[in-house]
Amino acid sequence: MKYGGEIFEGKHEPLISKKLFDKCQEVMSKRGKVQEVRKHNFAFLGLLKCASCGCSITAEIQKGYSYYRCTKKKGPCQEKHYLREEVLSEQIKAFLQKVSLSSQETKKVLAALDSEQEQAKLQAQSKVESLKEQLKQTETKLAKLLDVFLNDALSIEEYIAKKQELLSRKLELQEKITDFEQKGLSWLEPARKFVKSLNQAANLVQTDNLSELPTFLKNIGSNHILRNREFVFTPKIEYELVAERSEANRNRLQIPYWCPRQDSNPDLLFRRQKLYPLSYGGILSQS
Repeated sequence: MKYGGEIFEGKHEPLISKKLFDKCQEVMSKRGKVQEVRKHNFAFLGLLKCASCGCSITAEIQKGYSYYRCTKKKGPCQEKHYLREEVLSEQIKAFLQKVSLSSQETKKVLAALDSEQEQAKLQAQSKVESLKEQLKQTETKLAKLLDVFLNDALSIEEYIAKKQELLSRKLELQEKITDFEQKGLSWLEPARKFVKSLNQAANLVQTDNLSELPTFLKNIGSNHILRNREFVFTPKIEYELVAERSEANRNRLQIPYWCPRQDSNPDLLFRRQKLYPLSYGGILSQS
């Protein structure tokens, strides 16, 4: 909140999140501004940067075709060539082909994840029950520790050290229980989203609506540049792994499998040796 020209941290619970507030401010700031009307709709305008100088890539019409080139706003640039939109589109779709999964195959993998979810629930439940039993035993030891000390079986130094050890163990168990209860299956939804994105890539390979490609490319990677008439970008690790496997062996592609870390903070990672052997765009058999 702002008072007397100075901003203070509020004590009340906010009605909306800061992310939503900032988004509203952004929308409101754009109201009333004159929007530039483009004569031509260049699909990839705003996506790319020049590899040599870092300037934005602009587009123009030459002899009825759309071309992309460096704006050269920073001065002379090594990238002196133009890249035709059709060629750029082919390069982008060539990468998307490497990370594509058909609708039929997507259904199979999602079904496998549903099955994995049931198994994961049972495993998480078993783990939580085991941790709760350990927590109960630790709390019992804490309760008995005072009695032992009062009976002069422990010195004050021994009592304090043992108490600290048991309290640390109790806190550790409580955190593990919370993680398993709240995050134990948190990897499943990102896994489903990832598999569905592979299917979206397959659909985009077939589309003629090029305006759909930039949004997808921004979602799966960053640093989209043009270098010597070649489209280059940095895919997120999961898409990079799939593309690498596809490139290395087109007859036996394996997509990464998402699973929780085996520690107190289950996060997402890839277990590279598993899910399903895929042909170049097709499931062959379950491993």
